[in-house]
Amino acid sequence: MAGIDEIVAGNFILAPDLLAAFVHGEDVQAFSTSGTYTKPPLAKSVTFRVWAGGGGGAGCALAAASQHTKGSGGGSGGYSESTFDAADVGSTETITVGAAGTAGTSGGGTGGTGGNSSAGSLVTANGGVGGTAAASSTASFSVVGGAGGAPGTGQIAEAGEPGGTGSGDGGLAASGAGGGRGGGVARAAVTSSQSLAGAAGTGYGAGGSGALATAGGAAAAGGAGSAGYVIAITRF
Repeated sequence: MAGIDEIVAGNFILAPDLLAAFVHGEDVQAFSTSGTYTKPPLAKSVTFRVWAGGGGGAGCALAAASQHTKGSGGGSGGYSESTFDAADVGSTETITVGAAGTAGTSGGGTGGTGGNSSAGSLVTANGGVGGTAAASSTASFSVVGGAGGAPGTGQIAEAGEPGGTGSGDGGLAASGAGGGRGGGVARAAVTSSQSLAGAAGTGYGAGGSGALATAGGAAAAGGAGSAGYVIAITRF
């Protein structure tokens, strides 16, 4: 039906948006940034799928001789989903897409917490928490990753996944991975004078990974989390 602008059905002339509804059976509105969902005519049900923003990975400070520093990964944002009768959904709904958690700054900064996402007041998901950094040390110890976003509201309301733990011993170190699918990849170093920045998250609401430095390595920044996402699926 390419190129058809309208079609006559009985005594009615269908505009292009209604024609698409009859042909495809659903309308999909996807939001990578905040915006407005508009309910199409003849809607029967609407499903909102909501991802919150992921937390940023922690940065690290300069590592003294024979020592190491490392940052943990940021937690991923939570996920929520609900399906409603179309009559229970407004003609428009405000869509909020949670921002990515900021990367922890070079020098040992904590990663930022991801923003919350929502579809009006109908469905909400909470952002993941940023990772934390550990000071330069020769000791063997770990630093726990940022928590995943707490469960939000919806028929499905899942918590995010926590960020990975950063660990080290003497002049060796490994940073924490970002939480969730597409989380920033963990860093590892087994030689002196290494400095590795964290990696950014790439999946919806994924966490960023932490940075590390070993035995004389310079300070480095963590990786940013990734922003949330919202999908609205209208069925006819």
